[in-house]
This record gives sequence, structure tokens and C-alpha cells, in this order.
Amino acid sequence: MTRAQFEQLADVRPEEEWLANITNLKTRGAYKEDVREFIAFSALKDYMGLRFVGRSHVIAWRKDMERRGLAPATVRRKLSALSSLFDYLCERNAITGNPVDGVKRPMANGNEGSTPALGDVQARKLLEAPPAGTHSKASEIELSWLPCCITASGVKNSVV
Repeated sequence: MTRAQFEQLADVRPEEEWLANITNLKTRGAYKEDVREFIAFSALKDYMGLRFVGRSHVIAWRKDMERRGLAPATVRRKLSALSSLFDYLCERNAITGNPVDGVKRPMANGNEGSTPALGDVQARKLLEAPPAGTHSKASEIELSWLPCCITASGVKNSVV
């Protein structure tokens, strides 16, 4: 690296450095667009204006996204992008706090998790399965994954 290149890198704005550190190209592109959208919504002229953003601005943006009918998962991602940038700006001492902290985010998929679980019928078949090495009902039971814990009192979902 030349001295000129070194000095040039020393002058990179924190916002650009944050974005360059996101390794996944799709995530980087989405986060860049999300932050640009927030800047446009807030009528900021550039990234420097982010230093004056408060929680009320973020809440207003969230309400606007909900009003426009964006999917809850999309709203969550956009708020995550903005929060990630503000966390980075805090690390760099460019701002004193993250205005996204404490802003409520919509539930992405209701109250259901995305991890597959055994249904009642599948659990009953598993409990009634013949011992290992026999072959009667065993072929009917799909055991390619087992996201539960079998206890003495029955089947209990667990987080592993």
C-alpha cells in the first residue's frame, strides 16, 4: 500500500466503512438502499444528517412503512439496517446513542417459530414405534430430523 492509499483510507467516512464491512453482497445492497430510504424520508441532505436523528424520527419512519403496507419482515430488516449503522457510528464515537434502540419492531411471523416441529400424530407414532432393529411401523415414521426432546412424560419441544 502506498502512502497516498493509506491516507485515502484514513479519510473514509464511517458510513462508507460500515457498508464496506458487510460481506454479503445482497445484504450490503439491501442495507444501503434501506439507509438511503431513511435519509430521503427524513429529508436529510447526506449521511452527516444522521448525527441529528432521534428516536421520534425512526418511529415516524416505521409508521410510514406500516402505512404503506410493507411486510413486517421488511420493516424489521429496514430497522435492523438502520440500527446496524447507528451501532457502528456509536462505536466510532460519531454519535452518543442509537436512536433505533427501543423502537418496537413488528412481529415477523406472528407467534410461530420457523423451526419445524412434530405434530401430535407424528409424535404418537414415534412413541409407539417398535424397538430399534425391528421393521414393522418404523418405515412409516419419518426420522430425518427430530427437533424435540422425548421425556418420561411425553414429547416436549426444546431449543437446542
